[in-house]
Amino acid sequence: MALHTQLPIYKLAYDLLSLAADVTRNIPRDLKVGLGAKVRDECIEILVLIARANAAENKAPHISEMLERLQVVEFLLRLFKDKRFISLKQYAAAIELTSSIGKQGNGWKNASHHRPLHARHGAHA
Repeated sequence: MALHTQLPIYKLAYDLLSLAADVTRNIPRDLKVGLGAKVRDECIEILVLIARANAAENKAPHISEMLERLQVVEFLLRLFKDKRFISLKQYAAAIELTSSIGKQGNGWKNASHHRPLHARHGAHA
């Protein structure tokens, strides 16, 4: 098992957190505390869930929750774009990251469901 910090999905999620920290600096002060913090908090939780999934025998629940939180980030970023709090370029960069994280997360989830039963429980064939 690789360290979670070395996983490609973790690296993308960290890049998303970094981008979220940058773009939320530019939103209006009255929304920065609530919605800006929500985006950053969700990105941090995505990183935590990736670490949990990596360490867990049953990865699927953690990955599912991570994918739900990723959707929340996408919703909020779309709102920021629609309200012109962030540029189209920033939004495109963020959506590229969320899309890649989502694809990797779904692939990881599917792979964890298809592992042989003996591999899931540590038994030997």
